[in-house]
Amino acid sequence: MKKAFLVISVCIILSNFYYQPVSSPFSEVWVDDSFTDVNEDIDGDTYFKTIPAAVAAVNESGIINVAPGTYTGQITLTKSGLTLRSVGGAAVTTIDFTGVWCGYWSTGAGGIDIPYGVNNTTVEGFTIVGGSPASDALVSIGGDNNVISNNIVIGDLLSAGQDIGIHIGDVAGTSDQLPSGNKIVDNEVYNHTGSGIFVGNWAGINNIISGNDVHDCVVGGIPALNGNGIEVDRALSVAITDNTVHDNEVAGIRVVRTAPDAVIKITFNTITGNDAGVRSENWRPGAPGSAVVSITCNNIANNTSYGVLNTVDALIGAEHNWWGDITGPYHVLMNPGGAGDTVSDNVNVVPWGSVPDPCALREAPSEKSPVFGRKVCPLADYNIHKAEDMLVTVEGLLDDAHPLDCDTSNVEELVEKAKELLEMARIFCKQTQNCIAGNTLAVEAQTLLEEAIELLESLLE
Repeated sequence: MKKAFLVISVCIILSNFYYQPVSSPFSEVWVDDSFTDVNEDIDGDTYFKTIPAAVAAVNESGIINVAPGTYTGQITLTKSGLTLRSVGGAAVTTIDFTGVWCGYWSTGAGGIDIPYGVNNTTVEGFTIVGGSPASDALVSIGGDNNVISNNIVIGDLLSAGQDIGIHIGDVAGTSDQLPSGNKIVDNEVYNHTGSGIFVGNWAGINNIISGNDVHDCVVGGIPALNGNGIEVDRALSVAITDNTVHDNEVAGIRVVRTAPDAVIKITFNTITGNDAGVRSENWRPGAPGSAVVSITCNNIANNTSYGVLNTVDALIGAEHNWWGDITGPYHVLMNPGGAGDTVSDNVNVVPWGSVPDPCALREAPSEKSPVFGRKVCPLADYNIHKAEDMLVTVEGLLDDAHPLDCDTSNVEELVEKAKELLEMARIFCKQTQNCIAGNTLAVEAQTLLEEAIELLESLLE
């Protein structure tokens, strides 16, 4: 493998040889665990057997190329601007922390650790695996503008602690230690007993979680904190977008609203097969509940208990989402006819999308246009008027039945239910432009009124 590196990089090596002393830090180095020279990490060239030795030798803004193989030992990236990347990709390059306690995630330590003050680093292309009996994080970010991308991060389902896959945060909680501008993109993260991705412990602003596949995280040793795909806790600004979050035991996305004036945006995700799709709560007693949480343009479907569960006495905006059915999400009062995922109180879901990917490009390449079934509006208007005409017919038959002392209680119950559905249909069509929902409700009202007409006609025979 070392010879292969020499062939690939001969020009760069010659450049290093001629333009800087051997003892100086290098701008680019190579790591291969198959090297057999016992002095590989200390012989003064650009080749190393271990990643920590390469980190020590490379200069700031340098590149560390890692050959296929399996690497062990905690890695602390101590220099800003470093790129730690695999040559062959995650399928053949593993960093293994199995059985190793990487350090409590709540202290900002991790298997691959980017401490406070280390900025603009990149970690890409590895399978990172592990988990210990204690709480820890496989990757932990404490600095600014760092990127974790194209990795596979696998936890330990037997971990007794709060096992985190990728963590952004710093427990200092001071104004100068709020990790900001970090990106967790295009990773697969799964099998964690805490959360796959955790943004908290006083994370700062403009942190982005995008393009990840986060799944199969379970309840471990600390039930109140575990089993979530993505968790946000004490973070000031997080954008969670374009992720697939599925089959997590507690929540696909959990927001603990403990950071004053925090803004959490959840958009364009597919959230399925979790117990709760999105769960928002004030977990710690006395914690301020001033975070602004918005949930828009997502596919939220086939979650077990709730599509969105909000336990905080503050309204969450959850408009323009697809809930698994054109009738929208189910809520016992707000939308009892909804066949989609259930939503709790304090969740505003109107208008909802009428198709999956409700904010996909549909009108012009340069704009995202929510689709709410506007082409159905003429049909909905027709069915509303038809139901209104049927209601007039039923009321006329009731007038005929009353002098005959007929028992019309069943009919009157049907009429009241039909009136409620009809009023909701009018609201959806006129105020929200969700005409598919309006049309569905109008047709349901017609069905009830048809039954009422049949009952009345039998009484009047």
